[in-house]
Amino acid sequence: MDKNFLLRKTDTHFTMKPMKKKVTKKKKVVKKIKAKKPIKRHAKSAFVSQKPEAAHHHHLKKIKENVAALISEAEHVKHSFTWKKNHAFFIIGFAVIAIFAIFSLVFFIGGKGNHKNQTSTVAVNETMEARQIAPESVENSSVTLIATGDIMLARYVELKMRRNKDYTWPFPKVADFLKSADITFGNLETPLLAGKNVPTDSMTFRADLEGVKGLAFAGYDLLSLANNHVMNYQVPGLTSTIQELKKAGIRYVGAGKNFDIANAPVIIEAKGKKIAFLAYNDKNIPPKFHGEATATMPGIAKMDIEKVKVNVAAAKQVADFVIVSMHAGIEYKKEPNQFQKDFAHAAIDAGAVAVLGHHPHVVEPVEYYGNGVIFYSLGNFVFDQFFNQDVQTGLVVRLTLNPESPLGVELFPVKIDLVQPRILEGEEKDLALKKLGLM
Repeated sequence: MDKNFLLRKTDTHFTMKPMKKKVTKKKKVVKKIKAKKPIKRHAKSAFVSQKPEAAHHHHLKKIKENVAALISEAEHVKHSFTWKKNHAFFIIGFAVIAIFAIFSLVFFIGGKGNHKNQTSTVAVNETMEARQIAPESVENSSVTLIATGDIMLARYVELKMRRNKDYTWPFPKVADFLKSADITFGNLETPLLAGKNVPTDSMTFRADLEGVKGLAFAGYDLLSLANNHVMNYQVPGLTSTIQELKKAGIRYVGAGKNFDIANAPVIIEAKGKKIAFLAYNDKNIPPKFHGEATATMPGIAKMDIEKVKVNVAAAKQVADFVIVSMHAGIEYKKEPNQFQKDFAHAAIDAGAVAVLGHHPHVVEPVEYYGNGVIFYSLGNFVFDQFFNQDVQTGLVVRLTLNPESPLGVELFPVKIDLVQPRILEGEEKDLALKKLGLM
């Protein structure tokens, strides 16, 4: 194997103290001055003068003295006149006292209210400051992307889902892992359209509409439709597939109702970063009809080296990272062909950080090139091929994206057990990576 394709190892608060008793000598009379209660202040409001607080307590003392004097006067009025003869005078006097007391208390409470308002404003400002810090920490965090290989929900896979009455049946062993990423991406190699089960030997794929339940259960955020099977049922199949994905909240790339939409990047924002995805299919792989989109016809995006350069460069202007998916190569071949290499290199040179390959049904080499990484083929992920171990072994990759750090790359070999993939661990993982030439 060319050493260019060998995977590199990567690591991957101010409280005033109570005043002491003060003794003032005046005609041998000792007067005790009561200590004020401690004044609790917020750290941010330490600059507030203490004089308003002292004046406030002095004002309160005067209010209390005035109220006491008025009450005493009322008592004097009450005892100087009999209740029956001076009933009206007593009521008037008491009413005056009550009104004066109420206005004094309102004034007192208003002053205290202003002080609370000052303190609470500081608290609110600090909360706002804390919230302003949060987005910064988000921007400095990394985004994780998990990408899988080919997903085929027709033929025997559909038969198993129908028999088990469970359209999540292919994904129970990998769903939690796939959901752990910020973004999960895969290649959907089956149109979703109502109809009869497709025979196991048919190369024209079609899966039940309910198949989207499994994709949602597995945590897929984005799926490439740029492949040689999504147009097996032509425009009705593509339209139905897009409708079902939209209903499930899953986005798609590499296809659409016209050329511009099919070739446009799909941008997903995670943790304050924008990741742009583009997807293309090689028109030279069978079958002859792929249904490439035109200015007026729905279809998929086809691979074109000059076009990918322009599209990646444009996407790079509006996104932090660009990921390109290519559906190309020769089935069951473990080495990429020249067109795969040229296209992938052009995408990286234009600014893509990674190229994700599909179609050969077997794992092909991983190449570090320029400022990016190329996975020429991730092999199968959910597929009903059983004729050898190569087609039952796939590769899942996890990329860690951060503008301030080198690209993080992790490889996870997958074993497909009766169309149910599982992530290999421990010794099984090491053996698989060695066999794939990736360790």
